[in-house]
Amino acid sequence: MKSGWGSEAGGGHAEGTSALLAGLADSLDRSATALATPALLQESELGDVLGALDRVAARTHALLVAVAREGLARGLHQEAGFSEVDWVRLVCPGLASRTAIEIAMVARAAQQRVHVPLVDAVQDGGVPVHRAAQILRALARVRPVLGEGEYAEATELLTAAAAREEFDERDLGRITAKLVATCLSEKEQVARAQARHELRDVYESSLADGSLRRFVLTVGSDADYEVIRAVLMSPLAAPAPRPDATTDAITESSTDAGGEAGPATTGGGAAEAVHVTTGGGTTVAGLDLRTAGQRRYDAFMTVFRRGVAGTQGQPTTPKAQVVVTIGLQELRGALGGTGRTVHDGTIPAHQVRQLACEADLIPAVLGEAGQILDLGRAKRLVTPGQRRALAHRDGGCTFPGCHVPATWCDAHHVVHWARGGRSDLGNYALLCPRHHTWVHQHDATADVDETGVRWRLR
Repeated sequence: MKSGWGSEAGGGHAEGTSALLAGLADSLDRSATALATPALLQESELGDVLGALDRVAARTHALLVAVAREGLARGLHQEAGFSEVDWVRLVCPGLASRTAIEIAMVARAAQQRVHVPLVDAVQDGGVPVHRAAQILRALARVRPVLGEGEYAEATELLTAAAAREEFDERDLGRITAKLVATCLSEKEQVARAQARHELRDVYESSLADGSLRRFVLTVGSDADYEVIRAVLMSPLAAPAPRPDATTDAITESSTDAGGEAGPATTGGGAAEAVHVTTGGGTTVAGLDLRTAGQRRYDAFMTVFRRGVAGTQGQPTTPKAQVVVTIGLQELRGALGGTGRTVHDGTIPAHQVRQLACEADLIPAVLGEAGQILDLGRAKRLVTPGQRRALAHRDGGCTFPGCHVPATWCDAHHVVHWARGGRSDLGNYALLCPRHHTWVHQHDATADVDETGVRWRLR
């Protein structure tokens, strides 16, 4: 009797699942048919429909996590000979690669009891899948240095933060960055940064028939990333007027239906109108036909060419400007922490101290109560006259055995600027970028006099 009942129950469940899937497919077909012609929708309806579809997509991702969680718990991926991610990709070929990875990551996390509340919150719709994946990535970085109780508290804290609608992705990113900086000692952060630094790379490859060349750059530190990003987001990469723009340059593409000049843009930033004031005071519109990628390329090459075009062994322009907000204690090294850039990037405190040596850095240093203590001191940067004097005195990189010329060296504060070091010749030493990084990582010191620099290496 028991066996027969189980068979009947199993058959009934299978029939119910088939009916559910058939009903789901039918509902989707009817919805697709109804929305096949969006042009028939009223303006007031378009936003409502998009919002409803967004909620459906979010709920679908939550259900994908629930089903994948069960499949992984039963070991279906192992039976098929796949990893968790590859199994999800196999059974869900329509998912984008990043989405499949995040769904598999969250579903796999449920196998550990400490993560169950987070995964349950995803399945209940309280936490989006991509936010849960962001939390799990941060937790993976701090888990080796936390006890079980501390790790559970961190998981609970981040789960609650991810569920708060008033927090957007940038807010959640700041919270996770602060957690990592708080949990990891500066020594551990430096070790991780050094490991990333070892992965820095540039290689060249060809495209198509070899007539086009591509350089692929792997950035090895947050500081380098922010400097590059500052260049690519600078005014150099903004739309610019055509060199031949004149008062006759207004075209139909930069004129609206009413005949008045207005912004002309196309998808992807392919063409943007800019306004030019001529000598006679007449404002005209010139159409920048470069794509956003082309503008960023031109900005990068402008900075690169100026950087290598120095005379007398000196660069002709300062480094890219980066604005960093950081607490005074973190900057001095009393606490582990991070600085935050205006573009919501984060830079570890030890890298901010290195940037402060010579980069065109504007530090917004905050005191204990959050008040601004310093918005940058221009006098702390090495002057052109000091650069020439350093080139004459040091000749190049002062690190023992290094022969990099002065052209490519940074002016390093021997006593860090963040620790009260003065910006005079007696506190400067030329270092190539590689040894500049090493000196900061090892907190090396040196003796400086009018004859040169002697490093005290441990």
